[in-house]
Amino acid sequence: MNAKKGAENRDLVICNNCLWAVSLLKGSQVFVRCPLCNRKNLEVIPVEDYENYKLVVSQKRGLSIEFTGED
Repeated sequence: MNAKKGAENRDLVICNNCLWAVSLLKGSQVFVRCPLCNRKNLEVIPVEDYENYKLVVSQKRGLSIEFTGED
C-alpha cells in the first residue's frame, strides 16, 4: 500500500512484561529493551494511517486494545 504524501506511518510498541507502551512514527528510535523494566519483551504492532486505537488496562481483563478506523 502506498502512503499518501504527508501521511505518517506508525507502530504501537508494547512491553509484554510491564505493559509500557509508546506510539512511534516509522523511522523513529527503535527500542531493543523496555525503558521501564529493561526486558527484551517488546511487541511491535503496525498501525495504518486511518486507524486509531485505545489502550485499556484493568485488573480483571489485563490489557485490551481497541482499534477503530474508516470503514
